[in-house]
Amino acid sequence: MTAEVDETSRIAFLDVLRGVALFGILLVNVFSFGADYPAWSGIADQLVWQVKHVLFETKFWTLYSLLFGMGFFLQTQSSGYTTARSLRRLGVLMVFGCLHALLFEGDILMLYAELGLLLLLLFRLPTKWLLSLALLLLLSFPFGHLLDVDRGDDWPAENVEEASTWLEEERMDSPLAVGSFTEVLAFHAAFLPERFWADWQYPDSGLLVLACFLVGFCIMRGGWVALQRLTRRQAVSIAGGLWVLGLLLMGFERYWSNTVGYAPFERSDATPLQVLGGDLVYLAATLSLTGGWFFSVWCWVQSRWLIGVRGLIASTGQMSLTGYVSQTLIFTTIFYGYGFGAAFIWGPAQVVMLAVVVYAVQVVLSHWWCQRFRRGPAEWLWRCLTHWRWQPIRR
Repeated sequence: MTAEVDETSRIAFLDVLRGVALFGILLVNVFSFGADYPAWSGIADQLVWQVKHVLFETKFWTLYSLLFGMGFFLQTQSSGYTTARSLRRLGVLMVFGCLHALLFEGDILMLYAELGLLLLLLFRLPTKWLLSLALLLLLSFPFGHLLDVDRGDDWPAENVEEASTWLEEERMDSPLAVGSFTEVLAFHAAFLPERFWADWQYPDSGLLVLACFLVGFCIMRGGWVALQRLTRRQAVSIAGGLWVLGLLLMGFERYWSNTVGYAPFERSDATPLQVLGGDLVYLAATLSLTGGWFFSVWCWVQSRWLIGVRGLIASTGQMSLTGYVSQTLIFTTIFYGYGFGAAFIWGPAQVVMLAVVVYAVQVVLSHWWCQRFRRGPAEWLWRCLTHWRWQPIRR
């Protein structure tokens, strides 16, 4: 999740970008507790859902995966790098992921650990080979979907009434809503371990995550110097161009959805060729908007705009693993039946308000922590287990 870089040599841009990405991941994940059902048809709920879909969905795991590849490059350049240490590091991450996935089906840590092993095998290849492989992996989604158009999906509901019925059934029967702590663990244990190849026809498949690892690695290997040479005007122009392109493409994707029944994640009513066209547009939009977020943060870090806020978010980025895991602990307590039982009860507008509040609290607490400690609790434990010795934590 984070690069193993000494505090004195941290790259501010990566910390800020990681902090921003953590919010995007949080906002999308919070919909997993029932807010993604089409039963929420109110104006505010629909508006919030559209914002989530257009600006955040798939864009932030893509951004986070780029960061993993960039951090991996920095690890390979550190003086203490060895393959054995990388294997231990990924092994510890896998254990963290398995424990985390017992609470939350949307865990990414197992996936990152598994795909990190593949990155470990591939990273010495020439850059052009890595980028060519990344392109092939990215195209696995649209062409895989073409080969298996329905993917066995039974979602979405035919109408709002059916969706409301599904939602009510989940409130009554889902182990997340009514199960005990041990029942929740048993429910999620059935999905272990992560199979990164299983959902290869979807826009959030493990193959696309690996593609982003490779691109992030190549950015640091061959593009970092060029990035630093960009003038402010050039960087702003690139960011603006990517935002315009990405929003236009997402606008077409929304039009395609409303006119022919295309859907990137659910069952589509469109023809196979219409689905392929929609998938290619959605993929291009995701890449464009991911780039828009990337360069927007780059421009922000190079400016003097809201320096204090930037510092707060950088602190959150420095302890993103702690932040990611703590988000799950908060959400499961609020939504699951053994906690406050809000699963399948709160709609999009409510869960987004919760996400904003949780992130704001995390930003403040992260800043307080980073002023006193070298790394977050989870990052410190990860480092101790990787090196197999106690590491200093106080500043």
